[in-house]
Formats: sequence, structure tokens, C-alpha cells
Amino acid sequence: MKKIAILFGALSLLISCMSKEEKMKKAETDGNEVIAVKSKLIEGAGKALQEQGKEAAKSASKGIGDVIKGINSGISESINTSKVISEPTFKVNFEECKAEKIYGADTDKQKKVTIYLIAKNDFKGDLILKAYDANKKEIGRSRLEISIKKDDAKYVDFSFDERTHLLQTEYFTIK
Repeated sequence: MKKIAILFGALSLLISCMSKEEKMKKAETDGNEVIAVKSKLIEGAGKALQEQGKEAAKSASKGIGDVIKGINSGISESINTSKVISEPTFKVNFEECKAEKIYGADTDKQKKVTIYLIAKNDFKGDLILKAYDANKKEIGRSRLEISIKKDDAKYVDFSFDERTHLLQTEYFTIK
């Protein structure tokens, strides 16, 4: 009797276990269900972009087009340009300026910020450019030695470490 119970238990166990093919078929079915859900989400996002994304696309296209064309207003609204807050020591020697962020190639490992300087006076010394995020926290700093004569102008490049998140930069200060 004991042998029959063991045999019956083993037979029940074998019957209740899914075969490898059955497991694969179930996994495929489950995978198809997940893909169907994701497809519906993507389809919904696509419809939302078609219906509501036209203004966003138009705005982005305008900004990109303005930068490409070199229109001053487009450049000033570009993500590559940032406000520069000039400290009093800077204002004595230079006109107000804007910063343009330049992202070097991966092999370059440097990020640059270009400033166009217009000198009010002769100047020879160091300028310090600091990058700040939206929380007014410093996220990077660069020092550059400058020599410029009164009424001259030139572009200068401040190099930042590759780890400085220039895309997160809300504004710069210069002194």
C-alpha cells in the first residue's frame, strides 16, 4: 500500500510539473503580454506627441533654426548660452558678457566656456569663471590668465573638467 501511495504521489508530481516546452510557451505568452502593454504606452505617447507636441516641436525647431542661422535672439535663448553675472572687480575692466558652453569630443575630456571680452582698461591678470546650478550651488570653476589692452576685444576659453555638468549650469559668475 505504501508503494502505491509513493507511486501515485510521484505520478501526480510528474503530471503537475510543466514540461520545458510548456514553460517556454508560458514565458513567451507572458513576454507577449508585457510587450503589448509597453506598445500601448508607446502608442499613447505617440498620440500625445501628435496632438500636443506640435507646439513643443515648433518651439524647439525655432530655437535650433535660430542658432544655425546665427540670429542673435535665437542664440541668446539657446541652451548653449548662459547668463554671466559680473562681479564688481570685473565690471571695472570689462563690458558685460555672455557665456557659450562648448562640449568637446569624448577624447578631448574637456568642456569649454567661451566668453567674448571687451576691455574698458588695460588688464593683465587672472579671471575666474564659476558655474552654478539652479540651486545656486557651485558646480565648477576655471581660472585663466588674460592680457588685453584697453578698447580691444577677444574670445577667451575657460576649460572645465569633464565631470562638470555644463548642461545643468544655470548661470556663471566672473571676477
